[in-house]
Amino acid sequence: SSPQFFSLPVLVRKEMASSPGSWFSSCLITLVALQMPAHLSGDVSKFHLAPLGGTAELLCPLSLWPVSVPMQIRWLRPSRSQRSQAVHVFRDGKDRDEDLIPEYKGRTTLVRDIQEGSVTLQIRNVTLEDRGPYQCQIQVGNLSRESILTLQVAVLGSDPYIHMKGYDAGWIQLVCRSVGWFPQPWAQWRDPEGRRLLSLSEDHSLDETGLFRTAVSSRIRDNTLGNVSCTIRNMVLGREKTTAMLIEAPSPGMRSSSAVALAVVLPVLGLLITVGIFLIWKQRRSRENLLADHAKEKGNYILKVKYKEQVTYSLSLYIITNSLLTLLEFMAVTLDPDTAHPKLILSEDRRCVKLGDRKQPVPDNPQRFDFVVSVLGFEYFTAGCHYWEVYVGDKTKWILGVCSESVSRKGKVTASPANGHWLLRQSGQSHGNEYQALTSPQTSFRLKEPPRCVGIFLDYEAGIISFYNVTDKSHIFTFTHSFSGPLRPFFEPCLHDGGKNIAPLIICSELQKSEDSLVPKPEGKGHANGDVSLKVNPSLLPPQAPELPPVMSWPSDLGPALQGLKAPSF
Repeated sequence: SSPQFFSLPVLVRKEMASSPGSWFSSCLITLVALQMPAHLSGDVSKFHLAPLGGTAELLCPLSLWPVSVPMQIRWLRPSRSQRSQAVHVFRDGKDRDEDLIPEYKGRTTLVRDIQEGSVTLQIRNVTLEDRGPYQCQIQVGNLSRESILTLQVAVLGSDPYIHMKGYDAGWIQLVCRSVGWFPQPWAQWRDPEGRRLLSLSEDHSLDETGLFRTAVSSRIRDNTLGNVSCTIRNMVLGREKTTAMLIEAPSPGMRSSSAVALAVVLPVLGLLITVGIFLIWKQRRSRENLLADHAKEKGNYILKVKYKEQVTYSLSLYIITNSLLTLLEFMAVTLDPDTAHPKLILSEDRRCVKLGDRKQPVPDNPQRFDFVVSVLGFEYFTAGCHYWEVYVGDKTKWILGVCSESVSRKGKVTASPANGHWLLRQSGQSHGNEYQALTSPQTSFRLKEPPRCVGIFLDYEAGIISFYNVTDKSHIFTFTHSFSGPLRPFFEPCLHDGGKNIAPLIICSELQKSEDSLVPKPEGKGHANGDVSLKVNPSLLPPQAPELPPVMSWPSDLGPALQGLKAPSF
């Protein structure tokens, strides 16, 4: 609503305008109307306080003559970076909305006290953004005066809250917190005697609404008894809030909080450790049982038959799957000449390989090794179980095993399971009876008896590649891996080692054999490429096997090399 002003000065001016000397009289009346103390005629600041969300009343420091009617009253927000913007404008007896700051529209009212001759600006719903300087401009006749005052917004925050932060070497650490203050409050601790306590730290920060939250810490001796208080004060409002914490002596027989905590935590911790150990043991036991069940359902079983002369020999290798007895055939592995290094010499039946003195005139195809003196087996394995044996005799160096079909054939190759190699190597006599499984890093070990014949077992689905010493019927090493592509046997006779390693690697193609029958003959016309003739010693052939129950039919071929071979240890 527009303020109500008297119109007497206007009437007086009209009458004087029609009489002689009116100009002088008008100036005199104007000067009388603007009766202002000298100290209010400039940019003098006065502070006005308003609560957040309440109504601010800004009294213009310029005093008016009670009967005077100002031609214009303007309230502005002064700014250094740009021209002042209007908060409220009164002109020609009316409030004007033109060129007002949008945030103030509908929130301001101009009130004039007729008897006091004062002008007051009311601002409703005060926000933190309303705080700051305001400029009051009043124009009466041809004269104009202005003055500056400041609006301060203040908020009284929440009641303080005291909590214990910790205990350290006889001192109790306390923290006092409160939120919703403006401007930044002042805080103080006092002991039970009212003495001021030293604040260890003070943290004042603004929240998302622009109000201050404060946290003040202090400490007292653990033998202090009584009320320890925290006071937070708004210096602008001159008001404060205080809270206290009562510290009592412990009752007789009452244990300290730390002792109670230990009494509770230690048993719980012990219980958790016990449960953890039990779960680890149970998981390990379950894994061992699973592997044991796997070994029973899918493993190597050697059936022995003793004859009159106590000759023990292996009937064959069997796999139990889905409660059915299925014969695992002895794998007849052969060599692939397209993969052989040019210096390698293969026999005509492709079961014997040795290192020659010179490169052979063979085509340089992508499948052939050109750096590593190796050769792959001709057979591919993508499923099932497979077993074959390789006679190494007295060789001082050799590498045997399985590799992925996709291994690199050109240049130097680092053999490891990550690169698709699962290989076993003999290092040579210079290192003694030493062998390595080409893991990453390599696994070195020694054997009680060097193998003259090595058995290799592959279970594709189970992800197992095992090596056996057929000479003393013992397990050497087992790789475990999840296979995802074709696998092939791997053979490397290695270098001659000063003439001590010239013997070939021989793939055992017969189930009945003796070491004497596996020794290669000297090269002649019929064996220009180093072919090896394999013979079977008739004296080692078993007698007629006894009749077995009708639930199983046994193969006629028996393998003494498998005699007493232990099942793989997974």
